[in-house]
Amino acid sequence: MWSPWRKTRVSEHDIAMDDLKLIQAVARQDRQAFKWLYDRYAPRIGSYLLKLLKRPEQVDEAVNDTMLAVWQNAGRFDPAQGCLLTWLFGIAHHKGLKTLRRTGRFHVEQSLDTLPPAALDDTEAHTRSPQAVAPHNPEHTVMGWELGQALLWALDQLSPEHRAVIDLTFGQDRSYPEIATIMDCPVNTVKTRVFHARKKLAYWLAQRGHTISATTEEASP
Repeated sequence: MWSPWRKTRVSEHDIAMDDLKLIQAVARQDRQAFKWLYDRYAPRIGSYLLKLLKRPEQVDEAVNDTMLAVWQNAGRFDPAQGCLLTWLFGIAHHKGLKTLRRTGRFHVEQSLDTLPPAALDDTEAHTRSPQAVAPHNPEHTVMGWELGQALLWALDQLSPEHRAVIDLTFGQDRSYPEIATIMDCPVNTVKTRVFHARKKLAYWLAQRGHTISATTEEASP
């Protein structure tokens, strides 16, 4: 039987071809292929849903709902529309939002589309991630740990959509067009959400005494 796992290093093209063969096998109701797909991507989907939902007890159910939808709709995957992981994240995102709505914890930020697209092109120039600390300096190590804890706290203060776009951008390394597909919104909306999310993170980090080079005056929620 064909196996998607390779022992040698492969290119992104090879991975895409493996994924295509895998999802096509799932579309034929191949249970072994589905197990391979689950083992390959369920942990990553679970990690994303944990950041979106913030409640571990809800993640397993959301992951299972996502993978059930994949099993039932594998034949609908179109490689011309993007890679398999983007398609999977799209299903997971909507299942996660459905969970939030069902539990009454979903709200949409009112300011998501308030900035013109031109203002978003300079986001990188205005907001930069904190630099890594020196590994052998005890004081810096403690400062880095404190910043990491503060960042986790700050992420928890964001809305689900803002938290999702931050994780997809920086945690999952998805491009803006891919995130637009996942979240079913225009690319400019993705840019706007990243812009506001990063400013809000800067604001909340400042409340914990950590200053990054983002302007925080307008980020107060």
